[in-house]
Amino acid sequence: MASSERIKDDLAYVRGAVERTGSVHVPAVYLMWAAICLVGFSMSDFITNGWVGWSYSVIGWYWTVMGPLGFGASWWLSARANERAGQMSRQVGNRWGLHWAAFGATGVLGIALALSGHVGWEVYGALWVLLLALSYTLAGVHLERRLLPIGLMLGVGYITILFLPDYGWIAAGALTAVALIAQAILGARASGTAS
Repeated sequence: MASSERIKDDLAYVRGAVERTGSVHVPAVYLMWAAICLVGFSMSDFITNGWVGWSYSVIGWYWTVMGPLGFGASWWLSARANERAGQMSRQVGNRWGLHWAAFGATGVLGIALALSGHVGWEVYGALWVLLLALSYTLAGVHLERRLLPIGLMLGVGYITILFLPDYGWIAAGALTAVALIAQAILGARASGTAS
């Protein structure tokens, strides 16, 4: 009887240690996305306010290139950090990959709304921010708590896009960048990493 209690205690200890470990924090991913979002979001206001002579297609090309590049770089940086920490889990990696791939696929499917004339391209851009807010919030609930405040800040950014006509995109980009940078710094302090 004593040995079964000891095994039970040992398993409880191991389970607790695994649950406390959490995911490896990679500040470079947060900082990279802060820069990508600040530039990409702000482009909309620069174009609509006539500050530059670009067309909306420049924004589309920016996100067509930077979205997949950022996704790939995030995956690579995270995989390297997890490998160095000895926390390689294909199941966890697949869960993260599927989560963000679902976000991207849903946004791409939303192109049909704009192409069919149901919404304008400006609204389609705001839809992406709403989907991003939902994706970060759900990732914060189910995958990594650090992402929850970013999702909430993206929700505030979405509202600024809708109700602050001249500078809503710049404000949303700044709010998103601040949230991402804050989590990069706070997460590094919490996990004791310096990268």
